[in-house]
This record gives sequence, C-alpha cells and structure tokens, in this order.
Amino acid sequence: MESLADKLRALGVKKGLGDLQPPSQRKQTRFDIADVVSGHNLETPFGTTFVSEQDYPFAGLRPSSAEDDPLAFIRQWAGLPSAMNHPIENYVFLDTETSGLAGGTGTFVFLIGLGYLTELGFHMVQLFMREPGQEAALLAGLSQYLAPFKTIVTFNGKSFDVPMLNTRHVLNGFTTPFTELSHIDLLPLARRLWRNRLPSRALKDLEVDILGMARTEEEVPGWIIPELYYEYLRSGDARPLGGVFYHNAQDVVSLGKLLDHVAGLLTNPLRVASDQGLDLIAVARLYEEMKHLDRAVELYEFSLTSGLPLPFFLDTLRRYANLYRKQNRWDEAIQLWQKAVEYHQVDACVELAKYMEHHRRDYSAALGWAETAQSYVSEITALNIRKAIQSDLERRTLRLRLKIQTASKVKPES
Repeated sequence: MESLADKLRALGVKKGLGDLQPPSQRKQTRFDIADVVSGHNLETPFGTTFVSEQDYPFAGLRPSSAEDDPLAFIRQWAGLPSAMNHPIENYVFLDTETSGLAGGTGTFVFLIGLGYLTELGFHMVQLFMREPGQEAALLAGLSQYLAPFKTIVTFNGKSFDVPMLNTRHVLNGFTTPFTELSHIDLLPLARRLWRNRLPSRALKDLEVDILGMARTEEEVPGWIIPELYYEYLRSGDARPLGGVFYHNAQDVVSLGKLLDHVAGLLTNPLRVASDQGLDLIAVARLYEEMKHLDRAVELYEFSLTSGLPLPFFLDTLRRYANLYRKQNRWDEAIQLWQKAVEYHQVDACVELAKYMEHHRRDYSAALGWAETAQSYVSEITALNIRKAIQSDLERRTLRLRLKIQTASKVKPES
C-alpha cells in the first residue's frame, strides 16, 4: 500500500530544506525598467524619473537658409506668426503613452517621447514614470528637456497629448511649458492631404502608405498599452513594456519623417507626387486657401490631365473655373464651364447663364444656358437638392424671359 509520504512526494511536497534554492537562484518575478530598456535616472527637485536616450539615422530635414525654407508653407497653414519662424533645430517632436484613451483627470501620462534633430541624426528621449507617485518628477524632467525648443510637432496633440499634459501640470500645481511653444499638429493636415485616396490617416497607416515604413514584431497595438502599464504596476515586471517603448519611439520618429515628407510635398508637389493626382488637387486646395493662387492654378491644370476619377475631375473643373472667376479671367473660366457642361454639370450651366446675364447682357444666351441646366436637373439623385435647384432655375428662367420681353419693347433712339 502506498504510504502517506509517497502520496505527498507525488504531489510535490518535499520534506526538509535540502531542495530549497538560495535567494540568488530563485526565479526573478520583478524586472525594473532599467533591466528592459537602456537608460538612466534623472534627478529633479521632485524626485527621480527614468530616461532612455538613443539616436536614429535620419536622412530628412536639415538646417536651411531663410531663402530656402522647406517649412514655410506648413507654418503658414498652421497660422504661426512670422515671429515663430524658428529653424528646424528648434523643433521638438512629441508623443505620449497614457493610462487610458478617454482622457479626464483620472488619466495620467506614464511615458513621454521627445525627438529632435542633431548633427548625428534624430535624437530620441523617452521619460518614464515607474509608478504614479513619480508624476511630479516626470513633469519636471519634461520641462527640462523642452526648455531649449520653440515649436512642438505632434499628431493629434492639440486634442489629446498637450491638453492631457496641461491637466497633469495643473493637478501637480505646476506651470505648463506648452504656453511658450508654438504648435504644429500634423493630423488635421494629413486628413486634408490624403482623405481623397486613403481610407485611414492614422499615423501607422501613413507610415506604410506614404512613408514606406514597416514596424518590427516588437510593436504592440496602441489600444493594449494602458493595460500593459497597469499589469506592470501590479506585477513589477517591466518586460512587456519593451514593446511600449518601441511603439512610442516609432511614433516620434514617424512624426519627423512625416513633417519632412509634407514639407517637400507642399514646397514642390510636382516633384514629390506627380503620379498622385488626388494628392495634387488636395495641395491645390490648400494653396487656394492660403492665397497662393498661381500655384493652385498650376496644380489644378496639371491634375486635370492626370487621370482623376470622374467625381474628382468634375470637382476640380469647378474649383479651377471658380478660381479664374475670382480673378476676372472670364475666357479661361468659360472654357472650363463649357467642358463641364459636356458632363451635364448643372452648376456650370448656371455659371454660364450668370455670366451672359450680368456681364454680357445677352439675356437670350443666358436663358439658353438656364434651360440647358433644367434639362439636366433630373439627373441629380438627391431629391431635396434637385427640388431646390429646380426651384431656383424656374425663378431664373422667368426673370430672363421678362428681361427679354422688356428689351424687345424698348425702341432704339433715332
């Protein structure tokens, strides 16, 4: 019969201390971030925060003269005053990782990535909060690193990163450093430039579709990062955070490369994107809004020969003609409107009717264009728009017929 001792041994119960490993040989269950990521402790007046630094090769933006400023269009788009026209050496790229994506005072920042250009390439600084009690030290360290810079570049930073950091500064009784910095947020600009052809303008997708970059298997998805940090706080095991540091660093490096690409695109679009007509018309619209009308005209004209999908082709015809109308270049505008009429564009017929009525005083020609427009209204699929346009055309044709009748009753003086 099996003895009690045999049964205990089968369950793994051992008698005595002979098999007990000394502390140095036991399995380690806690791994500090310094065991996972190379770095050092930064001493601040409010305690210690962990900092990791590394350099990346970066064949992009370089210091330039005032006469050759690749960032001029971006600064103008961002609405920065001329006093904020700092050289690229004064730019810092910022991205954060937080304990949640919803925001609010209960959400805190635990990792801040900063990048800036040096003679060696792109220098990365990552400040990490080992536990929430070190938040004051993290923010103090951030202020130290931000001090030399004049402009920050983010991706959705105006809506998320900077407001989040401002909140944490207020809760700690600190003055935020961001009020002294100009800010360029590339997300709204990316949406403007690539909404025509890309289904997603998320930074990771732009890396692939625009920058031709690919992340390694170290990458962790952004949505899981808060849970990884909370698990680290529970277990003390920082090993899974290696992927978080990688994710954050890649976001910051991508910001630098994206700014470089956008600067080139806005400075010389025909060189950067001559085979991407949808990108060119997006740039042309920006030029038009920024009052660079000659450059907008150049891109609209080029885009019309680049094989645009029909809806974009027709929209570009309309914008191009409208630009000429604003400049009183009527002959060019008329040619474009007549081209649009070939595609049964009601608005082009209306513009021709307006021109004939108000500039040429040729009411018969104006009536002809208004009636042509009426013949195309049935092709408009949206019922409410079709009814509104039909009502406007009925009023227009009635007014023109009255003008024609009035003009026919007026006898020329002898």
